[in-house]
Amino acid sequence: MSSIKEFFWFCAGANRSILKRCPTETSKFTGIGAAVFFTGLLAALSGGYAFFMVFENTYWAMGFGLLWGGIIFNLDRFIVSTMRKRKQWYKEWIMASPRVLLAVMLAIVISKPLELRIFSKEIDRKLVTLEETIYQKEITDVDRNVMKHPANGM
Repeated sequence: MSSIKEFFWFCAGANRSILKRCPTETSKFTGIGAAVFFTGLLAALSGGYAFFMVFENTYWAMGFGLLWGGIIFNLDRFIVSTMRKRKQWYKEWIMASPRVLLAVMLAIVISKPLELRIFSKEIDRKLVTLEETIYQKEITDVDRNVMKHPANGM
């Protein structure tokens, strides 16, 4: 269990030697590190899944997923490890704003591929209906042009 805690401390960007001298802060940094780690893990899974949906190649999807997860993990770890307590609450919000924007971006990146997959049958049905509508409109346009100019139609 100690090695998992230390791994999460690494993920949080904490200084282990200081944390060992301040045991009351260890659970806080364990939680922060777990959040950073699982953010990277979910980013890797969603990025790989999105890549697989588009290109249908397992190896490229796994590679892209690992790359995307690593980028998000490192970015999130950097943001979290550089945040410091401020006396004014709005300064803390300013410092946290990149992480909030990252969370919004990740929410979109994670949810869109799943949303498309979950509703793929409904989307396909709607596409077929739209294609039929466009096809019928084109036939109607051709028929109107033939009726207006019957000599051109023959």
